[in-house]
Amino acid sequence: MRKILTSIGIALLAFTSVGATSSASFAGEWPRDKPITLVHAFAAGSDYLARLVASALEKGVGQTVIVENKPGAGGAIGTGYVARQKPDGYTLVTAYPGPAANFTNTMPGLAYKPVQDFEHIIQFSVSDMVLVARKDFPANNLSELIAYVKDHPSQVSAGNNGIGSYGHMIETAIMDMAGIDIKLVSYKGSPAIVTDMLSASLDLSVDYLGDAYIKHIEAGSLKPIAVISGKRAKILPNTPTLKEAGLDLVAVPWGGIMAPKGTPPAVVKKINEVLTEYLKSEDAIRKFAVAGHIATPTTPEEFHKVVVDEEALWRNIIAKYKIRSE
Repeated sequence: MRKILTSIGIALLAFTSVGATSSASFAGEWPRDKPITLVHAFAAGSDYLARLVASALEKGVGQTVIVENKPGAGGAIGTGYVARQKPDGYTLVTAYPGPAANFTNTMPGLAYKPVQDFEHIIQFSVSDMVLVARKDFPANNLSELIAYVKDHPSQVSAGNNGIGSYGHMIETAIMDMAGIDIKLVSYKGSPAIVTDMLSASLDLSVDYLGDAYIKHIEAGSLKPIAVISGKRAKILPNTPTLKEAGLDLVAVPWGGIMAPKGTPPAVVKKINEVLTEYLKSEDAIRKFAVAGHIATPTTPEEFHKVVVDEEALWRNIIAKYKIRSE
């Protein structure tokens, strides 16, 4: 019996050694034999950050990185495609709150499991959401807004980028927490929302704090009520956070990079190291800021927690209001 156990132990040790050697060898060879594909699960024109990150990765690992747009179903088609690819480090995907977390609850029958089917390599950005009102809306802060809406139930309108979008869910959460009733209106993009606010046919919006809003806020043709982040936006130092204004909600949209589950840890580590160095550079900080984003690198473990926390943040609101992504 002792001889048998000894033989088994030797066999297991040999197997483990071969596995470790193979893994180390694989990590040493990657990515020398073929290009890396970074799938961006949205249409061309929305891939500015993806292309910055791809260029940095290409320089850092010495291999071509191709950005491939695979739009559809709010990002679910491209993200699901990557979930099914070989976990060899040659197919990556940009990650955003919807397809990487919240579709778990807003898309019944989704063909992949957003939180479980990926290695979370790195978060590369965060950005601010802002609650904005038309110039002549009869409220200048959150408490006045809530009081006005309570006096005019279902008469105040708020725009967003579609059911299940970040703006839509924040608006729903604000209504739930404040006990108010706002008429939510879906649009296909921020420019149309801003146009209707400028013409006074729309009262409010919760949207990304980007160029479409900043220039009008600076001109005084739109007025910010609150930002939804944990701290005030640098560009709006006098605008309180929603939490400062009285509602305990912090919601920060983010972007990141994922790979199919089972991608070798050494590859994940290498990509994270390369992109962390880039994201801390002045060049990245400046170029991300142009698009209204903050370059914000994390470890793989930190990014995994971001994704897990994201799903948990919205789970109850999604269930309570039966939110289904468009």
